[in-house]
Amino acid sequence: MSDDELNEEKSYSAPALEKGLDILESLAERASAVSLRDLATRLGKSKNEIFRMIHVLIARGYVQRDAETEELSLTNKLFALGLQTPQSRTLLEVALPEMKKLAEEVDQAPHLVVVHKGRTVIIGHIPTNSDVTFNLHLGYGRPASEATTGKVIMAFQTDDKRRQMFGDCDRYGGMTIDRNALQSALDEIRGSGHVLGKSTDFVGITDICCPVLDAEGHAVASIIIPHVDRVRENPDHTNVLNAVKRACERIKSRL
Repeated sequence: MSDDELNEEKSYSAPALEKGLDILESLAERASAVSLRDLATRLGKSKNEIFRMIHVLIARGYVQRDAETEELSLTNKLFALGLQTPQSRTLLEVALPEMKKLAEEVDQAPHLVVVHKGRTVIIGHIPTNSDVTFNLHLGYGRPASEATTGKVIMAFQTDDKRRQMFGDCDRYGGMTIDRNALQSALDEIRGSGHVLGKSTDFVGITDICCPVLDAEGHAVASIIIPHVDRVRENPDHTNVLNAVKRACERIKSRL
């Protein structure tokens, strides 16, 4: 089929493909696993209609089924495929060497984070040789409107892009976020250029997070160091913050 034929506004039907994509998109929108019955109800189909498709997706590694509850959820395969796109490869190829330098400088583990459809996603991290560090696994994510990394990314966007991301957060979380409160928080982050404060998710961790900006000043990602705070030490978070800022600047210059 030629490019001209693909570009023509014709209606082609591929029911099986559409059904499979509907299943993947529905599972992606859920923050937790779902039963086959509930999935079928969400799609407006019978269990029998999607039963065979589910088995194919499980066999191909896109969907997993809990052995005890038989509930369904996505695997990380789509995430892994996303990392193979040229844009993702470029970001990782540029960022990881700089993050390695950063990890060696501050002896803490930096994480590279992007936002996808209202959810933060860790796409890269560098472990350290320190006796105690805090590592989050690849693919880990939270609602972008709640996560430090997501707020930092959203803070450095155009107004139109922010509104789009707010809508994504609504859909991912299944409820309407407080836009005024979030807007105020994002404006404060944009004014300071970073976040340095106690983690809102983990005890004993200080979030040190800066944006990775493109040439227009819009955030394509963020780098966070979940700094482990020891009782008998007085860590110099400012030095670590400055090191993260320098790493982000180096990444920006190379993108």
